[in-house]
Amino acid sequence: MNNYYEFSNLSNDKESFEYFNSLSTNTLNTYLNDTFIYIESYLDQFSYVFKNIFNGKDYDEFYYTCLSLIEELNDIKIILNILKDRDKND
Repeated sequence: MNNYYEFSNLSNDKESFEYFNSLSTNTLNTYLNDTFIYIESYLDQFSYVFKNIFNGKDYDEFYYTCLSLIEELNDIKIILNILKDRDKND
């Protein structure tokens, strides 16, 4: 498995690699998009759970951390799209 993006915590799971490698590019793009949507949705839900648990007191740290993670995920999606586009143009 090649680690083109040099992710530091990429596990070398041969079965997963073979499975994903067998899928079409469109299917992989759809899978990635859906996965990011799920992650963002869960983080959004967690942020509001923290808000309700703490009843408006000291939840700000958790709430804003979750929102920050959503922004980071969006940045990752943008970067992956840019790198993919660069690969196509090279």
